[in-house]
Amino acid sequence: MKNYNLLFLTILLCASLQAQEASFASRLRQFSPLADIHIRNLGLEDKNGSGTIDRGAGEGYETFIEKYGNADTGFHANGVIIGADNGRLEENEIINHYYINIRFKDVFREETINIDNAVKSYVYANSIPLVWLDDTQGTVMNAVNRVLGEGWNEREVSEDEAVKMFERAMNGLSIIGRTGNPHRTGYYTLSGFINHKTGYCFEVGQFGFWFFSELKKNSVYSSTYLTRTLSHGAVQLYNPNNIVDYFKSSFRYSNVVWEPRSPLWSISQYYLSLAEIHRATSIDVFKQNLEQAVIYDKYNINALAHLVSTYNQEVSYEEISAIGDFIFGQIDLEKIMKSRTPTANETKDSLKGLILYVAISYSMTNNRDGFEKAKIFLNHYFGRDNQIQQYLRFYQL
Repeated sequence: MKNYNLLFLTILLCASLQAQEASFASRLRQFSPLADIHIRNLGLEDKNGSGTIDRGAGEGYETFIEKYGNADTGFHANGVIIGADNGRLEENEIINHYYINIRFKDVFREETINIDNAVKSYVYANSIPLVWLDDTQGTVMNAVNRVLGEGWNEREVSEDEAVKMFERAMNGLSIIGRTGNPHRTGYYTLSGFINHKTGYCFEVGQFGFWFFSELKKNSVYSSTYLTRTLSHGAVQLYNPNNIVDYFKSSFRYSNVVWEPRSPLWSISQYYLSLAEIHRATSIDVFKQNLEQAVIYDKYNINALAHLVSTYNQEVSYEEISAIGDFIFGQIDLEKIMKSRTPTANETKDSLKGLILYVAISYSMTNNRDGFEKAKIFLNHYFGRDNQIQQYLRFYQL
């Protein structure tokens, strides 16, 4: 009987450990599945499980820099550049560097083929939204073939010629601008964009990324805020200043700052739009899509704030605390608070609510050090906010 009890307890312990390992916060501290494909094929390995490739840790940081160039240059998130020259290669840095500087170079042909094939296989096998990939029926390719003729993607062309071909394809496909709010309508997949013959700038940019990828031109989707409330996106060729803005919406604005976004970020945006659609109808679907969005854009403060809010409703204090550890360990909060970008105030408000939830969760899990860290942040930036101070006094350990 004792042996059966021991076996039962062992099973319970294993199940508990598996549940902990499968928690969202544990996934947040890892490279996303698609990013993992990239790092494995680029000679990198996250040996210490930090979710970054660290200098001096035997994870390939130094070899990568020597072979592929310095990727430790930071990345855009929350209106600021995070992670520049910090001795770590974050997921965003690696992915951006691959698509801007490595992909399609003859010397790295093997890496390109391996990564592109593995990414496509994973996306198709796991039902990831085809934001910038054609479907298995070849809907997008067949449509472009009818406009440009078969074999258009099999010859080498200059960047200028590639842009002209893109514009001919868009005109021939009779694509028009899509009006409305993507948080109410959602985004089309790439084949949906072709079939509906209409798209937001986001969808046009994803088509541009697919198109230039077929011509083996390094490109990424780039976004900007033209005003505080008007965001815009386009495909960016590298030649870093070559923005291909088909709708020309950015042309009448000066001092436009473009922020390169990786294909993984684009997948995140697709999930975010799905989440917003279901916010009022299904909290479970809302949360599931938010989790997927954050997995592919884990530095997005607004998305993290929405997600932590749902966890707070579920009284998931351990989960929120673990997310708090990630935020304080990986995100430069001071830089965000000093930001003066068009959407800085909205991001700061999200960060205030996010860290307050984290402080409450630290208190409820008796994490004194974590609570003090959150308290110091809130007092420093929101010391005059009476509601924040009331919460801090109430949950003081």
